[in-house]
Amino acid sequence: MNLLPVTQRIKDPSPTMPDLAEFMTTQEAAKKLGFHVKTIPMMVRNKTLDGVRFGRAWLVTKKSVEEYLKKTKGMSKNDPRRKPKK
Repeated sequence: MNLLPVTQRIKDPSPTMPDLAEFMTTQEAAKKLGFHVKTIPMMVRNKTLDGVRFGRAWLVTKKSVEEYLKKTKGMSKNDPRRKPKK
């Protein structure tokens, strides 16, 4: 007979929440980079930025946004050199 409390018997099926201090929302990243908010998830999927999808929301690492800004400093947002190499 199992005498453990119910809370200890049931495993938590939900994914663990990432540390939010290391991430920013797509809205914050879009404002900082000067892109539309729908462009940011596409940049994460293309590996231009690092991030994770948590449910329906995308979280972008602050480090990848800073690195992208350094790499593209002085370039127009439409400059072809900004695109990732395939």
